Amino acid sequence: MKKLLLLTLSLLFTATIAIAQEITMNDGRISTCQAIFTDSGGSMGDYAASEDFTLTFCSPFSTDQVQATFTSWNVGAGAILLVYDNDAAIGSPIGVFNSATVPTVIASSPGNTTGCLTFRFLNPGANTSAGWTADLSCVDNCQSIVNSVTIVPAVDSDGILRACQDEVISFTGTTTFSIDGAGAINEWVFSDDPMNPVAGTSISRSFSDPGIYTVDYITTDSMGCRDRIIEDLVIYISTTPDFAGTLAMDTSICFGESTIISGLVTTTEFVSDVAPPISDVQLQLGDGNTLGVPFESCINVTDFPPGATVQNASDIVSFFANMEHSYLGDVTLELESPNGTIITVIQYPNVAGGTYLGVPVDVEATPLVPGVGFLYNFTEAPSATQTFNQASAGLATLPAGDYRTENPFSDLIGSPLNGDWCLRFIDDLNLDNGFLFEWGINFNPAIVPSALRFKPNEVGNSWTTNSDVIATNGSDITVMPTMSGQNCYDFTLTDDFGCTYTETVCIDVAPEITSVQPADIIVCQNTGSVTVDLTAKDDEIRNGLVATDYDVTYFNSDADAQADTNPILTPDAFAVTTSTTVWARVFDNVNSCFKTEQVNVTFQEVNYNTVADLELCDDLSADQVETFDLTSQIAGILGSQSAADFNIAFFNSQADADANTGAITTPAAYDNVSNPEAIYVRVSNAQDQDCYQTGQFNIEVLSAPSIGAVSDVSDCATNPITNQLDLVLADYDAAVLNGQSAAAYTITYYNSEANAQSGASALSSPYASTDQETIYARITDNATGCFDYTSFNITVEVCEVVIPEGFSPNNDGINDTFSIPNLQQYPNFELTVFNRNGSTVYETKASNYEEFAGVPNKGALAGDGLLPVGTYFYVIKYNDAETEDVASWVYINY
Repeated sequence: MKKLLLLTLSLLFTATIAIAQEITMNDGRISTCQAIFTDSGGSMGDYAASEDFTLTFCSPFSTDQVQATFTSWNVGAGAILLVYDNDAAIGSPIGVFNSATVPTVIASSPGNTTGCLTFRFLNPGANTSAGWTADLSCVDNCQSIVNSVTIVPAVDSDGILRACQDEVISFTGTTTFSIDGAGAINEWVFSDDPMNPVAGTSISRSFSDPGIYTVDYITTDSMGCRDRIIEDLVIYISTTPDFAGTLAMDTSICFGESTIISGLVTTTEFVSDVAPPISDVQLQLGDGNTLGVPFESCINVTDFPPGATVQNASDIVSFFANMEHSYLGDVTLELESPNGTIITVIQYPNVAGGTYLGVPVDVEATPLVPGVGFLYNFTEAPSATQTFNQASAGLATLPAGDYRTENPFSDLIGSPLNGDWCLRFIDDLNLDNGFLFEWGINFNPAIVPSALRFKPNEVGNSWTTNSDVIATNGSDITVMPTMSGQNCYDFTLTDDFGCTYTETVCIDVAPEITSVQPADIIVCQNTGSVTVDLTAKDDEIRNGLVATDYDVTYFNSDADAQADTNPILTPDAFAVTTSTTVWARVFDNVNSCFKTEQVNVTFQEVNYNTVADLELCDDLSADQVETFDLTSQIAGILGSQSAADFNIAFFNSQADADANTGAITTPAAYDNVSNPEAIYVRVSNAQDQDCYQTGQFNIEVLSAPSIGAVSDVSDCATNPITNQLDLVLADYDAAVLNGQSAAAYTITYYNSEANAQSGASALSSPYASTDQETIYARITDNATGCFDYTSFNITVEVCEVVIPEGFSPNNDGINDTFSIPNLQQYPNFELTVFNRNGSTVYETKASNYEEFAGVPNKGALAGDGLLPVGTYFYVIKYNDAETEDVASWVYINY
């Protein structure tokens, strides 16, 4: 919609026009306040002989007086101009002018309630002359009343309001009075309904039909005076664009198909009808009592520029009449232009005889009864090939349609466009009659003044976003509907009036054919010749579709299936010698759609590949029952065969495997029922269970090795500070083996039962064991991997250090060193030996401890041999806060 703006419109329209139009003497009535009034020849020509015209001038404002000021006068003898102070040539004239009497200024009187002047010119003779010119004006007898109008939405810069069909427009009027506005009345007059003004200062309304509308905001004071703006606003209501080229290449398609929808739109021009047709005329056309009397209906055309004439025959597209008559043979029908030029449709006498126009009531009655009219169009377009007279031969009723006239339209060249155009009908014989219901003239839109026409400009067009659109090429879209049924797409144009118009294009999509590719037809062999029944797959392919609605036929190629050519003639006995593919065409008998499905005929041999037996070690329960994963054999059994193409099942007997019954239901967790036990395997084609091969493997629970008992260990701490005992683990292997061959088994040790079971985190030797620790010994059979384990406990004690009082380093194997049992429990001890003189002869400590063997390693005699027999003194520093150091003596004797 047009963006709503508020703009106060102070219009400068007046009741007159900027340049006075020239009005020639003719029959008629004209409302104007500024014009140049001339004889029939105009300001540059002479009036004609034998004229008798009456012309009335009135002001658009009922309170005005009309005034004529003559500026030239030249009439010949016998010509006379009569002036009446009225809106008709009735009563006594207020002026009579001829060749001897010259008019000057003539005005209607204040007592003339119409304010009009009527002129009648009579020239009965053959003479002509230059005639006259006069200025027509209005005398305003009222106070100044000035209106201004506010409109929402706003007018454009050219003073025209451009709006959309059915767009609500708000009108607000304000008035300024030069004297007094008390008792004033305000109302709005719209050109589409001028007889029903709308009272008030503020109103809203819309216009449903495209066109040019004028709005007059009228303020009338208590004296009957009104504002002098007779057209406050011009409104253009946008025309509906032409979407004739917006259409789908296919309006019905099959599901899954695509089609192109073209978006083609043009804005359309509005051209005012300068000669609105006269409808509901109900004009009686002749009877036996009015022979030769014209029945006449006239259209007064006023919208062309003053003086405009017919320039070409094409200026008149056609004229038409909706009428009926019971005897075309007694009819004269004519069109008369404003200057009296006549073109004849049919002239009496003629050869039409008793041909009917329309459907008349062919019974004389009083009053006459109307029949049914036909619309007859008179044109020089190619569609009109005959006149009434020509077309009536042999016809009982002349059909509605296009006809030519007896005289060409070119005879009207030079005729004024403005003025009375009259359709004249003459009934020349008695008895028969008819009725005229409607008639009109269609002028060429190209000659209609630009002020009476407009064409919106296109701003843009587009298709509304839709997921079905798979391609766009300019304003053409390719759609592939995803739903069956009616699928609609909107193409939108926006014009420079701000109006949006949408054309919806709908496509009917047939229901989806929900067929499926069937399972392969399996030929359970590698080579050879065989016939297969393709039709056995019909129902599987239809996938539930009703068989009577969907036909299935078979072809050797998809191209043939798509084209429905070269079908397989014997699909129930189709010969094959190797794996092959055929195509099924599923045809929708209701919607004439189809879909193809691939059907594979597969030569295939099933192979069982031998696999090794499955073995599990018995657990500590020694019940010879374990849980086997039979499915771990599948990859080996299939070998290079695809797991997607084959099914594998496990059975407890060969008979079950062959019959495909009683399969093991939990093959991934199967507890053996005997030991060892045979498992039977069936390998079958996934699409044909009858194409299979069987095989066998064994499952066995292996016994755990025997294991000896290891006695608990109780010993002095190797390190009394940490209370740990260094264990040489291999010292216990013999007890674990219990006489078995060490080469056949692997012995490992652990500090937890879980690790002993899993074989994880074996201990390294020596192992620093803590008091009351349990050590687990595991024996593993190198051949089977089966194992068992046992445990023994460790007790660690802190033992007394016993220091001897002598030793004899004579190599006899008895007391050869100064051995101090349990000394090494103290990791930081130091031992120093002195002679009788107090000199150090030997030093050692825990980090490099060597037992003293009588050989000095300090002092002057260091390394020279054994010390002499005698008493020596020593000091032991434990370097332990809880243990007291020792100082004593030792005797060396050989």
